[in-house]
Amino acid sequence: AELTARTEHHHRIRLPFFSDLTVQSALLEVATGLGGLAVIVTGAVLVNAGLLESAMLPLLTLLAMAAFLPISEISQVSRQLADTLGSTRRLYAVEHEPVPVNDGPGVAIDPHGGGMPIELNAVDFKYDTGNRPALDAASFHADAGKTIALVGPSGAGKTTIAHLLMRFWDPQQGTISLGGHNLRDYGLDDLRRQIALVAQDTFLFNDTLRANILIARPEASKAELAATLERASLSDLVAGLPEGLETMVGERGMRLSGGQRQRVAIARAFLKDAPILILDEATSHLDAVNERTVREALEELMSDRTTLVIAHRLSTVRGADKIVALDQGQVIESGTHDDLLARGGLYAQLVAHQLAGAAGRRGE
Repeated sequence: AELTARTEHHHRIRLPFFSDLTVQSALLEVATGLGGLAVIVTGAVLVNAGLLESAMLPLLTLLAMAAFLPISEISQVSRQLADTLGSTRRLYAVEHEPVPVNDGPGVAIDPHGGGMPIELNAVDFKYDTGNRPALDAASFHADAGKTIALVGPSGAGKTTIAHLLMRFWDPQQGTISLGGHNLRDYGLDDLRRQIALVAQDTFLFNDTLRANILIARPEASKAELAATLERASLSDLVAGLPEGLETMVGERGMRLSGGQRQRVAIARAFLKDAPILILDEATSHLDAVNERTVREALEELMSDRTTLVIAHRLSTVRGADKIVALDQGQVIESGTHDDLLARGGLYAQLVAHQLAGAAGRRGE
């Protein structure tokens, strides 16, 4: 609604300007044409009266028409000035826009494996365009090397937690800790090196398949890249491409299917080998055969890392060490699959709803 209002406001401002510009251009063309016609008619009258040599008429006509060119260019100054001022204001606004997330003083990173503990403590967060908080006093703890699943209805705040962990934004209230340190204390590059994100929608650059995978770790060797392709079930895809890894994937990976793009994201996570792994619907675009293969590889990858799994299909999170159920930005309950089913709360309702939906589809 806010975007629509801004668009309408923009149109109300710009349309009168374009209307005046159109009228101005039309009047200039008419004046130029009539001026040229007047010169020709006047010259013809003077030639007929013997007051002007006939050879001079074409030259005077060309000179008169050329004299209109500077006038035409002067008339465009107002339009160019208005566009320049508008562009300058936008550049000034971008240049002076406050940066919401800055580097912290730095934290000593422990290089050993086993993942890192994550803790959210009374986190509040609201998007600028949102009418209600995306997170409302959300709190939970994830032990190092464990798998934590975030479940809940759409809009519950699951993906927001993943984005806050990456410090795309900072919470308005509360703290998020990684490895016992507040995220605000980390340098942004150091923090993001500790986290591998496999999102539902994968962004690919208009470059080769090799470059899009190696962006996770450019210094990786050929052997490491080959092993990554095998683990992410990309070997068959690469073998079937005419140029192999040198194939251009197109803008945003348009030459690849949704499942293939998702496997590229999974390959990046394998190659990055970070202690924190975030899986946001990581296999939603895969078919049953590839999903089973990739899930086995993901389980291997998750074994020695702190993993945050965001999933709508609750059957994929049953084996998580802890399941956190969210609704409207609040942590409603947490525990294992069996514990939450026994409570009969939100998680049990979500499971029952999905089972009923699956049964209904089988009955059709």
